[in-house]
Amino acid sequence: MKKLCVCIGMMLFLAACGTSSQRDSVVFSEPLPESEGEQLYLDMKCPTCHGFQGSGGGFFSAGLQPKPVDFSSAEAMGSITDAQLKEAIRNGKGAGMPSNSRLTGHQVSELVRYIRSLSQSP
Repeated sequence: MKKLCVCIGMMLFLAACGTSSQRDSVVFSEPLPESEGEQLYLDMKCPTCHGFQGSGGGFFSAGLQPKPVDFSSAEAMGSITDAQLKEAIRNGKGAGMPSNSRLTGHQVSELVRYIRSLSQSP
């Protein structure tokens, strides 16, 4: 009888584990990165100046001159070539933007692709 109770108890426990779990209802406060470029943008702390949406209104942007580029503006991004973006990423720009010479060519290209996507409508 004791074995039967233990067995039924284990079955009930396993059945409860198999039903709707908390993992199914987890909601993240920020969406997870969808691309390597987006992950690099976050890892390199670009949002601190350029903002999460690329609008140039990040936390530190108020004290910077010149202001960070608005990556979300199709007009602003239309006047910047990929080569200029790659140059700024690799070598920095002015006193406000540090160089990122440790990035590979592939990483720089992925970052440029992500930055370009910020100015395009969904």
